[in-house]
Amino acid sequence: MKLSEHAKPGLLLALTPVVLTLLILGTQIFYFGVFEPHIPLAIGLAITSVVGIKLGLSWKGIEKGIFHVIHVALPSVSVLITVGMIIGVWIASGTVPSIIYFGLKVLSPELFLAAGMGICALVSLSLGTSWASVGTVGLALMGIGEGFDIPAYWTAGAVVSGAFFGDKISPLSDTTNLAPAVTGTDVFSHIKNMMATTIPAMLIALIIYLLVGFFVIDTQSISFEKINDITNALDENFYISGWVLLPALIVMGLAIKKISSHAITIRRRFSGRGNGNDCSRAESTINF
Repeated sequence: MKLSEHAKPGLLLALTPVVLTLLILGTQIFYFGVFEPHIPLAIGLAITSVVGIKLGLSWKGIEKGIFHVIHVALPSVSVLITVGMIIGVWIASGTVPSIIYFGLKVLSPELFLAAGMGICALVSLSLGTSWASVGTVGLALMGIGEGFDIPAYWTAGAVVSGAFFGDKISPLSDTTNLAPAVTGTDVFSHIKNMMATTIPAMLIALIIYLLVGFFVIDTQSISFEKINDITNALDENFYISGWVLLPALIVMGLAIKKISSHAITIRRRFSGRGNGNDCSRAESTINF
């Protein structure tokens, strides 16, 4: 639905719904102490509808525009819905515990932050979602970092840096697809334009994490006894094997083949679920 020339709002009128919605949201958060945004957003939608009617639009036209926006955003929302299931399945099946276990056995403390950022970037690039990357591989890396006595804020920073870099340049990403969809451009032009800012930021972060790994973190004080305790606990409560890494490898292969992100998330869920039914030894939670 496009506005006719006489119906286009001026700058002040166009900003009115945004400003009023932010004011209502701010009042709810800072005055009433309620952090749920649903009611302010619903009121903002009503205000926007009133502005549309003032511009001479019919309710039928406004409704058509609303459903058009929902239609554009729905594929991205459907990907987000599956993220929680993916995280739970990969933990229960032993995929995440196995990544933690093998990571503790292989990764070097000096290179851990830089390598962790690279791993998260690769996973996000392949899967097209930073949320699932942070919740699966990122969770595993947090456990490994704890085993190396690396401060959690350094590990979390490396995980988030890599995950969001991969997410932004992945053609399977929900937000990367949503942005060009609503602006009328193609996804690869969108990715190309983001390279000018994302790649320099990634390189700067990589250098920082390398310097931190070699000069800031005290690798001499690492408690290998603590690492052994973590690996023993994982081995006792989960099925640790290279086989349970297959879901992650399958998903990466599907992403490289440019299979639909929705098909990938479905396959990702059930490939992990199969391992969980056959291999999980116990429904246990280990707090690191």
